[in-house]
Amino acid sequence: MENFIENIIGKAGKAIRHWWLLLVSGILTIAAGIVVFCFPAESYVTLSIMFGVLMLVNGVTELAVSISSRNYFMMRGYTIIGGVLDLILGIFLCAYPQITLALLPVILGIWIMYHSIMAIGFGADLNTFKVKGSGWAIAGGILLLILSLLILIIPSIGAAAIVVLTGSALVFTGALMIAVSLRLRKIHNYFQYKDAEEIK
Repeated sequence: MENFIENIIGKAGKAIRHWWLLLVSGILTIAAGIVVFCFPAESYVTLSIMFGVLMLVNGVTELAVSISSRNYFMMRGYTIIGGVLDLILGIFLCAYPQITLALLPVILGIWIMYHSIMAIGFGADLNTFKVKGSGWAIAGGILLLILSLLILIIPSIGAAAIVVLTGSALVFTGALMIAVSLRLRKIHNYFQYKDAEEIK
């Protein structure tokens, strides 16, 4: 059993080559959250296009990372689904920027909810393989899930509250992406070092 787990972790460490894409995606997501806080009065057309581009970038990033990392460690199937979902929502927002106040929070809420579930799943994977940081990933995913539910369940709380919730959720999502990417980098670097030592 230990050899089986070690083999899976080894494949994960060797395959995670594009962890930096998730880092870039996280930085862009935080930037989007800051824009929401700084320019809450901007038109929904502008916000829709911005979120659409953000989701397209995230979709491409997730697909690139999942396709280049053929392993069991990163919930590859769910990551691919998340990437496709990002692309669909991104295309929709860019194609139909004349979106209503009621619909935009729903789309963002669904997007944030799925990524929170992915974060919880990733944390569970880390915990299975006794990797440090699993608790933070799970806790962050749960908090993100709560924020997404608030955005979806009570959209009538007012525009100001929606701005605060959406901005907070985006910043937190970005921070979680960055944390995960740095964890993936550590795993990848560890196995690169281990392989180099074996060659010596």
